[in-house]
Amino acid sequence: MDDWISAHENDLVELVRTLVGFDTTSVDLAPGSAHTENDETALQTFVAGRLGRLGAEVDQWEPDPADFEGHPMMPPWHHWRNRPLTVGVLPGSGDGRSLVVNGHIDVVAPGDGWTTPPFAADVRDGRIYGRGACDMKGGVGAALFALEALRACGVELAGDVMFETVPDEETCAMGTIAAIARGYRADAGLVPEPTLDNLWIATRGLLHGTLTVLGRSAHAEMNQPSWEEGGGVNAIAKSAYLLGALDRLSANWAGREDKRHPLLGTPGIHPTGIRGGTFISNIPESCRVDLNTTYLPTNADDRGYGSVPRGEIEQAVSEAAAADPWLAQHPPTWSWFTDYPPSEIDPDAPIIAVVQAAGRELGVDVNPEGIDTTYDGALLTLFASTPSPAFGPGDLRRAHAPDEWVGIDELVRSAKLYARAVVAWCGEAR
Repeated sequence: MDDWISAHENDLVELVRTLVGFDTTSVDLAPGSAHTENDETALQTFVAGRLGRLGAEVDQWEPDPADFEGHPMMPPWHHWRNRPLTVGVLPGSGDGRSLVVNGHIDVVAPGDGWTTPPFAADVRDGRIYGRGACDMKGGVGAALFALEALRACGVELAGDVMFETVPDEETCAMGTIAAIARGYRADAGLVPEPTLDNLWIATRGLLHGTLTVLGRSAHAEMNQPSWEEGGGVNAIAKSAYLLGALDRLSANWAGREDKRHPLLGTPGIHPTGIRGGTFISNIPESCRVDLNTTYLPTNADDRGYGSVPRGEIEQAVSEAAAADPWLAQHPPTWSWFTDYPPSEIDPDAPIIAVVQAAGRELGVDVNPEGIDTTYDGALLTLFASTPSPAFGPGDLRRAHAPDEWVGIDELVRSAKLYARAVVAWCGEAR
């Protein structure tokens, strides 16, 4: 297998370049958004074709949003119209362990500062440059190529392999939730995120919410009487006051023992967007503040979600509002629209030992570690009883940046690692 992968390096490069060439910038399906379409359908058609040629049983579908109404990770406006999921099942002989390989195909917006067009998938200096090359189309391509290498070398597996390509990971992660709801689960999983061929076995949870603060509009250039006498109230200033309470809570978390984890960073509360006011000479009558909050596996509730840290946040704001005469009578309101749960995998889980052994065969140290951001393996681990560490080529520090890249040597090494790990986990048919 190793020799075949090395001999067909150019084919691997072209596979990854093709994946990067599809503009699958995450859509914004919120009402009023202009960016509601991308190339996800075309990419999924391409992947389905590759899987079909491998002999996989291909399932491609657009989930029904109504099936997920009220899900804690599902925004009310979300849908999969023209944004299908693809799963290819490579059936084994039936006496081996099953494996899910799960990768997301959406990417963040390219932004500015690129040396070459972000979807040109330019190759230079032993690297493929492009949005998503590192996060995570390089990993998706390497894992798919590993399966193609096994087939080309005549390797028949004992256990089933389910190869999933899903949307939404960069937004609400409902793609993997929909795949789980479809019934796809296995004895273990691997997620080819850019881990530098290490294993992410722990990840923090994520809360997205919006705090809405009311004021009272008035002429900003006129001295105002008190609000009790009908004067204006600046909603932005009141929001800043409440953010002070959240800053204090975040600092409190940093010093608490129950907010510490051996593999993960301290959780925090971060305002990431603010919208308020209608005109430069008007006192703003409302203000909305977007918050990004992280939390640890030990802080999750019985369902695995973030009701506990969310409650602490709401209480801090409520207490601060009660101390302000205006806010006490006009309390702020919350809208929570994403709760991405944290996860951790037992370091002694069998899939960990199998991947580490595959690394040793190739002279690669594969080390378990934590990652402070989220990835879809947490969902497979929690909700599909499928322990799924992330494991793949590239360095996450290159992701979401101009001139994102993945090394061709990284892709080749990862394809070899995946081929070995799949055979070791699933077993060869007798």
